[in-house]
Amino acid sequence: MIYLDNAATSWPKAPLVADAIRQSIEQPVGNVGRSAHRPAMAAARILYDCRQALQRIMPPTDLEKTIVTHNATEALNIALFGSLDTGDTVLTTPMEHNAVARVLHQLVQRGVQVESCACDAFGRVDVDDFSRKLATLPISLAVFTAAGNVTGAINDVTTMVAACTRRKIPFVIDGAQAIGECGLPPMPDDAHGALCFSVHKGLLGPAGVGVMALYGSFAPRPLMFGGTGSRSDSELQPETLPDRYESGTPAIHAIAGSVAAIGVVAEHDEHLQAHRKRMGDILYSGLQTMEQLRLLSPQEGRVGLVSVTVREGTISTLTQHLYAKDIAVRGGYHCAPWAHRFLETTSHGGAVRFSVGPSTTEEEIEITLHAVKEAFDG
Repeated sequence: MIYLDNAATSWPKAPLVADAIRQSIEQPVGNVGRSAHRPAMAAARILYDCRQALQRIMPPTDLEKTIVTHNATEALNIALFGSLDTGDTVLTTPMEHNAVARVLHQLVQRGVQVESCACDAFGRVDVDDFSRKLATLPISLAVFTAAGNVTGAINDVTTMVAACTRRKIPFVIDGAQAIGECGLPPMPDDAHGALCFSVHKGLLGPAGVGVMALYGSFAPRPLMFGGTGSRSDSELQPETLPDRYESGTPAIHAIAGSVAAIGVVAEHDEHLQAHRKRMGDILYSGLQTMEQLRLLSPQEGRVGLVSVTVREGTISTLTQHLYAKDIAVRGGYHCAPWAHRFLETTSHGGAVRFSVGPSTTEEEIEITLHAVKEAFDG
């Protein structure tokens, strides 16, 4: 099998991930904060190690502001539902994943207004228009992706965060496709917002672990309420962090695997990014020669994915041929209907997304390109 669906989830996982998960199951690991015995303390140590490891691969923040969730979607739900109210106006982009788009759709039903900024042909945010809208509209919060889920285009996060900070407007960044794929700069000291992402994509970790990193005074209301192991004599949710946002039992075995994965990525970050870029560039160059395809991704300034749609008909012939050849890609709408409307792919059934990973080889890319040609040549 040739696996080119790393933007959905990475495979294979980083070395030592399976061993770390196995050890956390085979060794006595209890429930975080529920007792002071050795297994409970072992669980607490795993969670602490995860918060600490995360500082190596993201814009650092205080450990207590490094909130561990179950996925990026949960993190985005907390950040958005917990900070927007009736009458607020949110600024976003037409390229957002449904983890943002569906949340905003629900918030519109509650009286929140949504404004969208302009983008170039690849869905990259026009930072001048973004800044202008922050200055001229009553924006309560800005939410935007760091790298597009469909096109892979990398946004100018530094400029966008700076624009929000100047206006004292909080921001929420969807970093699902960016973390582990492209470096994000440190946050300004006076920035207020959240960065949300998961561990199972660019960080090569297991499914079941997400992150909401908080910066400045940004403090959304919690989405879930329940047991935290602290203030157990009260029915009131704790105000202290991270307990305020971490109700219920954490996915401690997946968190153990995440610590191992993050360590590998942090240690080899430059090499991993360079390899993804080289494989992505070879893929892009090959697809670019096929006149039946329209490339949706920019040649430069993207993460390790390339998306295409067909000029005539639908993508189904191409995707079915690739699946028959045991080549794993993602066809369809990529949980991003806004993006596909913007890119005008809906009449073709969406797009085919090829996403490389650290284990992708040049030979696999050549086999894939040959298979794509076969799909059209018959």
